[in-house]
Amino acid sequence: LLTVLGVATGMFLFTAVETMQLSLRRATESEAGETTLVVYRENRFCPSTSRLPEHYLSEIKRIEGVEDAIPVQIVVNNCGASLDVITFRGVPPGDLLRYNPDLEIVKGSVDEWTSRSDAALVGENFAARRGLGPGDQFEAVGVRVYVAGVVRSPHAQDNNVAYVDLPFLQQASWVGRGTVTQFSVRVEEGSEIDSVAEKIDEVFASDSDPTTTRPESAFFAQTAKDMIEIIRFT
Repeated sequence: LLTVLGVATGMFLFTAVETMQLSLRRATESEAGETTLVVYRENRFCPSTSRLPEHYLSEIKRIEGVEDAIPVQIVVNNCGASLDVITFRGVPPGDLLRYNPDLEIVKGSVDEWTSRSDAALVGENFAARRGLGPGDQFEAVGVRVYVAGVVRSPHAQDNNVAYVDLPFLQQASWVGRGTVTQFSVRVEEGSEIDSVAEKIDEVFASDSDPTTTRPESAFFAQTAKDMIEIIRFT
């Protein structure tokens, strides 16, 4: 009986670790034709320490090969390898679906989200984990929001965040207007993604806030490196 239980436990752990590793690899590996870049503060690894002037937006948009760019403020409750990370993602209200066209409204509405500054659109997994629905309120990281809707996305990271109004998050998190965590940049051609990233970093190389620009999937792989190492070790 002990032998059977030991083998069963070993097979379960092996299957669980392989599943986690495969899922994380799918979420973080680059794909052919990827056109989204993340502009982050150089030598920063946690959103609370990455601060960039919002006026960088106009300069980024002028760079050849850039189709569009949006400022984003990120606030998390911790930057460690935790399975219960609460992430607020602040974007300009009118730019949400332009920033992430794959979002699907499952409950609630975008109109209600734009009608009040403290409203949030919560990812499906995050809502299920916290038992949240339209009309509820919750507080995390010192930020209190009203749930205007629940969203679903084919991208795993979008189902575990709360989208809020950018100016509201800047003030609620004490960062202040004019400062953001990162910029989400869409390039015109996927084949130019590396050259555009280099151009962006060259523009701000001599500024007081230099940048590091990477494809979105590579950026998520870097931020998830602690979790990847834990899985490998297990």
